[in-house]
Amino acid sequence: MEEELITKKQLLRMAQISYGTLYRWKRMNLIPESWFIHKATATGQATYFPRTKVLTRIDRIKELKNELTAEQMEELFSANVKSFKIPLKDFKEIGIVSNISITAFCAVYRDKLTLDFNDVFGIFVADNLMKQTGVYLEDAKQVIRLLCKYLSVEPSKDYQLLLLRKMGVPMSVLVKGEDDILLDDTTEVVACANLVEFEEALKDRLIA
Repeated sequence: MEEELITKKQLLRMAQISYGTLYRWKRMNLIPESWFIHKATATGQATYFPRTKVLTRIDRIKELKNELTAEQMEELFSANVKSFKIPLKDFKEIGIVSNISITAFCAVYRDKLTLDFNDVFGIFVADNLMKQTGVYLEDAKQVIRLLCKYLSVEPSKDYQLLLLRKMGVPMSVLVKGEDDILLDDTTEVVACANLVEFEEALKDRLIA
């Protein structure tokens, strides 16, 4: 189901921000370019936004702007938090994810003792899929392997992660944006995850 859209005028009124502030946050990459949706109208062209996503993001920016510098916020909301590093033993103590998801990661990357943001993201997604849909350890390992491999070369998270099972064999695929995917009758969709939403949830947990 498509997300409800709001016009730029509605957004400025509802969020109580100015036109200049909106586009300054856009230049800083605090609000993604992809959320500025241009559509033809009877009088020309208008800009729309995904209502829930953009209002949630603006509320978060307002909460953080007195605690973080502009540079820190820009990195926090960027597609890839390059400077984020945490020792594996310290990440275990934070308690963001369950031990079994960390076990899955360690089974895939046995010698990795320091995690970057993408490592943590892979664990976080796998952990949530295990909790929400009851996927197995082997499924989680496959999800972690796919995400960490993909994100090491491409920071964009504008994808849907699908965990499939065909004749008992698990498969993980990434589907761009909201593109449709057609499957045969023998393939079951076990779990689906919007990577953008998971990234925002993880960042909220890390800075809570």
